[in-house]
Amino acid sequence: MTTTQLPLLLASASPRRRQILATLGLPYTVSVAPGDEDAAQAHYQGSVDGLGEWTAAYKALMMFSRPETANHLVITADTTVILDDQELGKPRDTEHARSLLRSLRGRWHRVVTGIVVSTMVAGQLQMHGESCSTPVLMRPYTDEEIDAYIATGDPMDKAGAYGIQSASFQPTESIDGCYYNVVGLPLCTLVRLLAKFDVHPANSGCSDTACPWSEQCHIR
Repeated sequence: MTTTQLPLLLASASPRRRQILATLGLPYTVSVAPGDEDAAQAHYQGSVDGLGEWTAAYKALMMFSRPETANHLVITADTTVILDDQELGKPRDTEHARSLLRSLRGRWHRVVTGIVVSTMVAGQLQMHGESCSTPVLMRPYTDEEIDAYIATGDPMDKAGAYGIQSASFQPTESIDGCYYNVVGLPLCTLVRLLAKFDVHPANSGCSDTACPWSEQCHIR
C-alpha cells in the first residue's frame, strides 16, 4: 500500500475542524487523540509560537498507540492564542473566559495553529508539521456583550475564549491572514503537508491574491 492510497483520519474533537476539512472533498474518518494534553504541555520548553505544532506532534504520537490509525494518514492540529507573547489557553470557567475576552478587547493578538500529518512507513513513523500565524484585531465590544456571549457557552471550549465565526458576538474587527487558521485548521498549510504524502485535493492551495476556500481569508 502506498501513501497515495492511505485514507485520512482527523484526530480532533472539534466540529469546526471537521467542517473545514470536509471542504477539501477528501474522504476522512474521525477519532480523538488520547493522553493528557495539558499535562504534556507543562513539559514544553520551546517558544510560544511553536507550542501548537509541538502539541499536534504529541497528539500524533498518542494516536499511533491506537489500532484505528493502522494504514491511515493522520491529521492532528492545535491552536494557540497569543497576546503579549503569552499563550492564553482555553477558559477554566466563566470568570476566566470573561477575563480573557476583556484582555483581548480592542487589541491585536496572534492566532497560531500547528498541524502535523503522519503515518507509519515500513514500521517507522513519518511525520511532517508546519505552523500558520494570523494577526487578529478584536473590536471594542462591551462587558454586556461579553456576558451575553459567555451565557451561550460558546467560548468555553475555545483558545482565547472566542470563536471568530460566532454570528451573534462577531468578536473581531480585522484579520491579516488566514481566516480558517483562526477557526482552527488552515487549509493552505494542510494542503502543503498532504502533498508531502502525495495527497492532492482538487484545489491546490492559496494563491498570492485569494483563498480558494474562504473569501474571508486575507492574504498579505
